Amino acid sequence: MRFISAATVSLEAYAAAFTSAFEGYPVQIAFTAPMLARRVRFEQHDLESSLIALEGDEAVGIAGLAIRGERGWVSGFGVVPAWRRRGLGRRLMSELLERARGYKLRRLQLEVLAGNDAAQRLYEGAGMRVTRDLLVLERAADDAPPDARRAPAPEESPAEELLRHYWRLHPEPPTWQRELPSLLAAELRGLCVGGRRRPRAYALLGHGRDGNTYLSDLAAADAEDAAAMCAALGRVDGPMRVINEPARGPYAAPLLEHGFRETMRQHEMTLEL
Repeated sequence: MRFISAATVSLEAYAAAFTSAFEGYPVQIAFTAPMLARRVRFEQHDLESSLIALEGDEAVGIAGLAIRGERGWVSGFGVVPAWRRRGLGRRLMSELLERARGYKLRRLQLEVLAGNDAAQRLYEGAGMRVTRDLLVLERAADDAPPDARRAPAPEESPAEELLRHYWRLHPEPPTWQRELPSLLAAELRGLCVGGRRRPRAYALLGHGRDGNTYLSDLAAADAEDAAAMCAALGRVDGPMRVINEPARGPYAAPLLEHGFRETMRQHEMTLEL
């Protein structure tokens, strides 16, 4: 068994290794090179620090690392089915932590699906601890509340304009994928309530290949303003998804009250290095 840097192989080979490592995962994960390239750019994956485990010439596991300043995020971690429960996960995690410490990172974080007890035990064995829960929420095209059309319509505003209010309107820190660097790299539609000059709340929307509208950023100072934004989103047609909404943030309850339902939950885990 040997570990190589993901930077030493083609993006096509890394995408194939990524896909194989998540075979049988509760959520289908399959990457092409262009899809992975997009994630690398949006989430600041460090390919030099990311690892592929090889048995002979076969990729049997991956451990991705993204870096922002002195913080790291595990952008993907998995082992192919034939090598699970054989200690490879522990070895991969140990190698990844060595890389992170070598880069003088102060904190490492990741998400694990609630109910994936084996993975959670692996991460806890490496010293990581659950810091908060994150929700995956969906609203079907016809699940907006009946009175949604009576709510004031949201105001259109350029995403870059709304992002000037990012820090003011995030009392609960967003997850890695929804932090400012990711949002600035994306093409998003901006909607707000309370006026463009100083909005009370805003939402940034992106469109997925699956036909869903993704709420890439939800910002509000408190639950009351979040509820106003959720009511306004009832005027937006089509299915919607929110990925990794903090359970203790201002939007969690209002989203559920406005036609969204929880479809999945993740634990965010953190290790101070």
